Amino acid sequence: MKLSQDDAHQHSDTATRRRGFFYGWWIAIAGSLGMSISSGINYHGFGNFVIPLSREFGWNRTIISAVVSLARLQSGLLGPLEGWAVDRLGPRRLALVGIPLMGLGYILFSKINSLLAFFVVFTLLISLGSSLGFGTPMSAAVANWFKRKRGLAFGIMWSGVGFGGLFVPVLGWMVDEFGWRDAALSVGIALLFIGVPLASMMRHRPEPYGYLPDGEAPGPPAGRTGATRPSEPDLSQDFTAREAIRTSSFWFLSFSITVRMLASGGLGLHLVPYFVGLGASPVRAAALAGSIGVMSIPGRFGLSVLGDYVNRRYVMAACLATMAIAFVFMGRADSIGGVIPALLAYAVAQGGVAVIPQSLVADYFGRRSYATIQGLRGSIHMIGTIAGPVITGYVFDTTGSYSLAFFGFAGATAISMALALMAKPPQRARRAAR
Repeated sequence: MKLSQDDAHQHSDTATRRRGFFYGWWIAIAGSLGMSISSGINYHGFGNFVIPLSREFGWNRTIISAVVSLARLQSGLLGPLEGWAVDRLGPRRLALVGIPLMGLGYILFSKINSLLAFFVVFTLLISLGSSLGFGTPMSAAVANWFKRKRGLAFGIMWSGVGFGGLFVPVLGWMVDEFGWRDAALSVGIALLFIGVPLASMMRHRPEPYGYLPDGEAPGPPAGRTGATRPSEPDLSQDFTAREAIRTSSFWFLSFSITVRMLASGGLGLHLVPYFVGLGASPVRAAALAGSIGVMSIPGRFGLSVLGDYVNRRYVMAACLATMAIAFVFMGRADSIGGVIPALLAYAVAQGGVAVIPQSLVADYFGRRSYATIQGLRGSIHMIGTIAGPVITGYVFDTTGSYSLAFFGFAGATAISMALALMAKPPQRARRAAR
């Protein structure tokens, strides 16, 4: 017997509720694996290549840091365009371009023989591929598939950055055992085989697939027409990118993260050399650098989930205060044993402050132009991302120590905390923001 229109809609809604595991969680899990690869290789792990490159080519740490920073400049400049593309084309298409590009970059990186080749490969392939393939697309997918449980979903996804720390000692061992060229070649091949399936799991918004954010059950058909929920989301109350940049909230939050990234970016690239300077072997230094990521997991997950129940700005400010204190102790440390407590506090706090703004942007401005707004923020963040590693390398090259850089980063993080507290919800989003 043919079902009436209302009965058909009810049948469809019942089937939707019976689908079981909400697909948004698969997106969060795939995003977590993707971020573990990206951070474990590019962010925490690339420090394994600093000393070998310096030894083989005679480049000092300022030069190597400058190349990495200029690559991040390119990512920052293209950030708004990448975000616009994600909002228009969806995250899967961008990721399927970016991840193979990054894999090819590492394969060619294993063949470089000049500073120019290093610059071109790292900037146009590795850094651009990572930006297109991981951060913005995967964050946009999670932000769109969740609302009430956004902190939990982002906690799952960005915990992957912590788990990426497990790749760092493995990469360090590979560099030490087989040489940096073979290690880079292996990374590139692995990216092609592992990253592409992860990219294929990304989806933009849940409504076209018969879901609502958070896996919520759909409402009853509307009126006599028997209309079901729309296949496209109602984003009419969300901010456009142009509206977002006209709010003080956007600028306070962006500048807060920029100053914080000056500090955390300045530390990240130099962790392995920093530990070597405290007496660790290169392999042990890589293991310690990787442990920072692992130790950040409670912050990335727990503090992000806490933001679903407590004002996220206050959680973010507390994280930044903890980071500032940790930087002071890291600048004063003269042994591995003496720096461990500060590293633990830093890792947990940095993990939290890296994730919470992802949710804040969606809370404040909605889903409509999330990736574009993130891209615009990225073009501002690049100032801190570029300056941090260069400052750290320059301070070491001129003083023989990282201490002065770390003391400066403590002050910068305190400023970041003040800016975060000033980033109050914009008027139109206040009802939805936590």
